[in-house]
Amino acid sequence: MIVLMKTKASLVIRALEVLLLAALLAGAVSCKTGPAAPAVATPPEPPRNTSALLEKIADLLGKGDYEGALALFDRIDPRDAGKSEIRLLKASACLSAGKTGEARAIAEEVNGAEPSNTQALLVLASVEEALGKEKEQKTLLERVLKLEPANTAALVSMGNIAARNNSFRSAAAYYDQALAADPANGGALLGRAWVYRAVKDHKKAEEFLTKAVELYPRWAAPLHERGRFYKALGYPTYALVDLDKAKAMEPANYWIACDRGDALADLNRKNEALAEFERAVKLNPNYFLAYVYSAGINDELGKYDEAARDYETLIRLNPEYYFAFEGIGMHLMRRGDWLAARDAFLEAYRRSKEKNDESAFGLLAALNWMKGGRPHEPRQFLEEVMRKVQRDSLEYWMLRLYHDLSGDGEIAIRIDKEKNKTLKARMLYYLASYYDIRGNKNLADKCFLQVRELDIKGIPEWRLNEWALEARGLALN
Repeated sequence: MIVLMKTKASLVIRALEVLLLAALLAGAVSCKTGPAAPAVATPPEPPRNTSALLEKIADLLGKGDYEGALALFDRIDPRDAGKSEIRLLKASACLSAGKTGEARAIAEEVNGAEPSNTQALLVLASVEEALGKEKEQKTLLERVLKLEPANTAALVSMGNIAARNNSFRSAAAYYDQALAADPANGGALLGRAWVYRAVKDHKKAEEFLTKAVELYPRWAAPLHERGRFYKALGYPTYALVDLDKAKAMEPANYWIACDRGDALADLNRKNEALAEFERAVKLNPNYFLAYVYSAGINDELGKYDEAARDYETLIRLNPEYYFAFEGIGMHLMRRGDWLAARDAFLEAYRRSKEKNDESAFGLLAALNWMKGGRPHEPRQFLEEVMRKVQRDSLEYWMLRLYHDLSGDGEIAIRIDKEKNKTLKARMLYYLASYYDIRGNKNLADKCFLQVRELDIKGIPEWRLNEWALEARGLALN
């Protein structure tokens, strides 16, 4: 949902740029430089061709070179540069470049002089959206629709707001109104496709996405969205075809890079996927998503130091992403830094939102507490965790084993009877670790090997178990 909404926001801004440029290039603003200047002692400045500059600005905006486009506005003849349309185009370019203050200042000046200028109101609405002020954005859009009920940019933006809030019926109504006014509106086509996708009408979603791709063969967004759609349906090969084309059109697009890397990972092309996520990091080193993917792939490829660095970066950029604490905790365990690993899992426990995660992080924290030579210290903490876990669950009995430091025979019987193989594998790992801490090597080895036999590889305990077997000389040849 985050990626979709960021894409939709950029679509609205881009739509404003396209509308303004179309009007300007069609002659809505005079491109003549006026009468010839009187003779002077020095040669006159060559006349400035506003149309040519606008075409160059359009080209740079299409390529995402917002700074380059903004620099060209200073070269437009002052008699043209003061026109509302060109000023609002510059405001839109400022917004694309992340300069919300400059965009607001220009749009407010135009709006002050022309209160009914809907383009100025739309730029201001986009500024509010960029700042996360949905209420203010909606108020401005409603003003636009009062002036122009069929304004497609405003209708699409209202649809996006409804979609963000999962109001699918309302979103569909706004997108349909926009399409009634302009059947080829790109933003409305993509928005309507998203609603169809959300309500599981995949045939209609594909139909609208394909129509957008066909209508706008030089626009990356429809290809990007269709690629994401195919990937979500489990067709990464089809997704990659679209994402490759989208990347060629917008090589500096962070979100395309992330989605393309994800499709490559689904195709088990891990090294290529990793390279794509590393490219995404270079495009935007301060956003966390690419590090989530690269950390996981580095782990799978055995590049543990690189994975640990990714997790550390994730913790710095987005400490609420508690799985990063899990990741760094596991790597600290691999190094034998037990108490530091305990602290990482305690952070994951405190920040986790799901009860299942809480019990898992609680067990991992207690395990590292004990492996750090302090078997009795986690008792109070374990009592807190136990209060949150169902009393007849296998997790509860394992937490109690770690709390009481006795009762392993009973928990072994319970594990043996467990039908859920994933839960059985997880609890066997904690029982093996308990035996290891208590000095019973034979029972520990037996349980570690039983975890391997269950072959449940999609759980953290699997990797921890493999590392334990490797350390004990029991790794597979």
